[in-house]
Amino acid sequence: MKNHHEKSAAPILTQFLIFSAILLVSYLISLGMSVILPQFPVPTPLIGLILLFLCLTSGLVRLEQVEKLSQNLLGMIGLLFVPSGISLANSLHLFREEGIKIIVVVILATIILLLSVAYTSKIISKIAGKFSAKRSKIVRGDYND
Repeated sequence: MKNHHEKSAAPILTQFLIFSAILLVSYLISLGMSVILPQFPVPTPLIGLILLFLCLTSGLVRLEQVEKLSQNLLGMIGLLFVPSGISLANSLHLFREEGIKIIVVVILATIILLLSVAYTSKIISKIAGKFSAKRSKIVRGDYND
């Protein structure tokens, strides 16, 4: 039995157009930022992810409009990393010269990332708990603020 609340996916051409527009705008923003702030390069894919997030949260783009193509691209993610692997293989001399430094930086960055995510989620959990407690007091009628 089909769920009537389930929305159908957008046509594949629409999904390609949405992703193409996001990539074009991301590229233009990245190009503009490299002119304005050449010492602070921002990767185009990062800008694209931020733009897609903003479009989804603002309602400009609905999930059904990008979900199918996103799933297909995620299915091919191994193939999409081949150019990165080739670039990495071309930079082996860098690993021979600076390998220990690179490994230390990657480990430290991972630890810092994990700690920052853990403490941020702990803070958000505490804030949500306070709001939840205050809301339950209001519902029960015990709140005297």
